[in-house]
Amino acid sequence: MDHAIELILSARHMVALTGAGISTEAGIPDFRGPHGMWQDASLMEVLSAPSFRRDPAAFYSAGLKLLGNIGHAQPTLAHQLLAKLEERGRLDAVITQNIDGLHQAAGSRTVYELHGNYRTGHCTRCNTKYEMGAFYEEIESGRLRVPLCSRCRGTIKPDIVLFQDLLPMDAWEASRRAAGQCDLMLVLGSSLVVYPAAGLPQIALDRGAALVIVNLEDTYYDEWANVTVHAKLDDFARAALARL
Repeated sequence: MDHAIELILSARHMVALTGAGISTEAGIPDFRGPHGMWQDASLMEVLSAPSFRRDPAAFYSAGLKLLGNIGHAQPTLAHQLLAKLEERGRLDAVITQNIDGLHQAAGSRTVYELHGNYRTGHCTRCNTKYEMGAFYEEIESGRLRVPLCSRCRGTIKPDIVLFQDLLPMDAWEASRRAAGQCDLMLVLGSSLVVYPAAGLPQIALDRGAALVIVNLEDTYYDEWANVTVHAKLDDFARAALARL
């Protein structure tokens, strides 16, 4: 842990890549852990792009049950660490696989959301943009099953990347550029098995950047990392914040 923190403090153009593990300590369930949501194959089907087109009501019902606490979650110490590193001029960007917005809530300004976010949405017919909070409240109260566009009555979809959706290209291209320009990539709470995000550490390594991984479980990249720390992210963040 000390070695990892020394590398972080010596970096000048660091980029962070975060996965579900950074938010589990905020009470948001992960997807691929031993008790992750993807252990249930039926959920993988409901939370897919074809399923949303067939039955958006099933998507909203399952999604709100699974992620009902997402709107009430608070940033963890690990989120706060990244915001502080950016504030100090040591971190250029956060690339996240999460949809919860906790990086922004912690104060991070440059955040590339590879899998979209739950806060905004758009009409699948006319592409009108919407804030989703009020719709979620109406669905949770039972007053609404599926949000419909006020302009064309098309179905409104949250800006979440579902299975078989394409990644948002602007976020992906910005992430690739950041990975190719950093001098250190800090991976926090990602299993590094979901592509194309899992390919970003290789871009950083090819550029000659250092790689630090903090994750409870082993990852494919552990043997190429300068340091791998198997610890809870809040424990690591508490130690790093103390040094800052």
